[in-house]
Amino acid sequence: MIRNLGVWAAMFVAAALFNFAIGFPLMLARHWAFALAFVSADAENAGIAPDLWADFGYCVVLIGVGYLIVARDVTRNRGLVWLGIFAKLFDVVVLSWRTVIGMTRPIVLLPAGIDAVFVLLFVWFLLAVPKTDR
Repeated sequence: MIRNLGVWAAMFVAAALFNFAIGFPLMLARHWAFALAFVSADAENAGIAPDLWADFGYCVVLIGVGYLIVARDVTRNRGLVWLGIFAKLFDVVVLSWRTVIGMTRPIVLLPAGIDAVFVLLFVWFLLAVPKTDR
């Protein structure tokens, strides 16, 4: 088990940077990101869908901020880790399913796969690092 808290802090910083790398493009380049992800993505004629995709990007960025909060003191804020697990599991399941049914392009499986790895690391963290009573 990894007991070095600095390693865990670095892992949460990496998770935050990954979320920023995904979330900011969704927010700032919504039409491009929508067309990249969705099969029938005529983003200019998709109505509100690219805007909702950008809103999702904002949520991804906010969760990344949560990971930075955890990284500052990995002995606290375990609730944010659970939030991250649920958010990333949702992403893995939904993007995988949407790819299976032909709604999204297979490229979305790359970030979904990385999210799956982070889920495993987050669970490992919760098992390896004891809670503090602060």
